[in-house]
Amino acid sequence: MFRNLLLYFVVASTVVFALTNNESHAQTQSDMNQQASADYKKADAQLNKVYREVFKKLDKSQKADLKAAQNAWIEFRDLDCQFQSSGSAGGSVQSMVIAGCLTDKTDARAKELNALLQCQEGDVSCVTAP
Repeated sequence: MFRNLLLYFVVASTVVFALTNNESHAQTQSDMNQQASADYKKADAQLNKVYREVFKKLDKSQKADLKAAQNAWIEFRDLDCQFQSSGSAGGSVQSMVIAGCLTDKTDARAKELNALLQCQEGDVSCVTAP
């Protein structure tokens, strides 16, 4: 019972969020799935842009570390979103739930990497400090 109520809440919240934040005002599940996918692609493009900017500022060993960390983060993100969408497994809403999760995590990672570009001089804890 609790699981069904929780699943209903998650799906309803996701649909409401998608409808209120969707510039195209998608009406069908297919439209909402497509919009969620487009939102994720936009977030992914922004993450890739920030990643390249950070990557350019690093030395050779740091570049290897960032690449390994990013690959591990991608694996975590994908697995965690698969897990978080498991309540909607097999349903037409699942791809939208996955895309929403991927978008949220990707936006957060882009912000995290972007913070590395904002280091203050003398900040020895920042890998890209001037």
